[in-house]
Amino acid sequence: MDDLEFTGERLTTSLEVAHGVIEHLHRYALAQKITIDKIVLDIASGEGYGSFLLSKTANKVYGVDIDENSINYAKAKYGKSENINFLVGSTDAIPLDDNSVDIVVSFETLEHHDKHDLMMQEIVRVLKKDGVLLLSSPEKSIYNERDPNNKFHVKELSIGDFEILLKKYFKEVTLFSQRFVIGSLIHLVDKKNMSKFNLFDGNYSQIKNELVEDSFYNKPYFNLAICTNSNRNDFSEIGFSFFNGVNVIKKEMNEYKFKCEKKYNEIVDSESFKIGNNIVKKINYCIKFWKK
Repeated sequence: MDDLEFTGERLTTSLEVAHGVIEHLHRYALAQKITIDKIVLDIASGEGYGSFLLSKTANKVYGVDIDENSINYAKAKYGKSENINFLVGSTDAIPLDDNSVDIVVSFETLEHHDKHDLMMQEIVRVLKKDGVLLLSSPEKSIYNERDPNNKFHVKELSIGDFEILLKKYFKEVTLFSQRFVIGSLIHLVDKKNMSKFNLFDGNYSQIKNELVEDSFYNKPYFNLAICTNSNRNDFSEIGFSFFNGVNVIKKEMNEYKFKCEKKYNEIVDSESFKIGNNIVKKINYCIKFWKK
């Protein structure tokens, strides 16, 4: 089937921008850790790939999006999965019953509207009493550096505003930052003993126990939070983590190389290039002749 049209904002599986792909997949990788055998709502599900990934571990997944075209596409592409149900709906009018889901996942949604309180009220309504919300949103103070004048963003939040909003509706709020990094990861073979995760940066003259921010890389462009109204505050499934983006980057590089080679061959095979090449050869011949 044809790919869902890329509007310039919503991630689709045809997108070739490495950092966006890796960041989104990493978030869904975390979501998979807490949605095993759960009833899940993926609000603003878009193309549906995230709901599909969650359905591999969850008991039931509802993918809800305001865009009917996206929902129809998701049904056609992922509808064979018996435990997914795609529905048209908005963040301030979720088409699910009260206390009906265990986990709500919402990635890159808040910034697309200004009805933040209504969205939180709806999420609390559909969540069970011990339910959990996992969501992300770009960091207002720096995201403009990465994506200036984004016409799709209505109201971005700083980490402080993000925390204030969530604590109005949830007793327990644990905050995270997400950074797109390129580097090396060393960890214990025995994952049960992986209690601390160190970040290092530097060069031959100095090593720092932190990440040094580049003009693009290593900045905390996204805020994440896991929230609940239960007494649980230990989310050991979500701590320090790393998503391997090597295959995504290699795929992007290979596709770029293919496009360059294709363009080069088109130029070489063009009639104008052949005419120009013949003219250059004749000029070079004349130059050699006159030099004699």
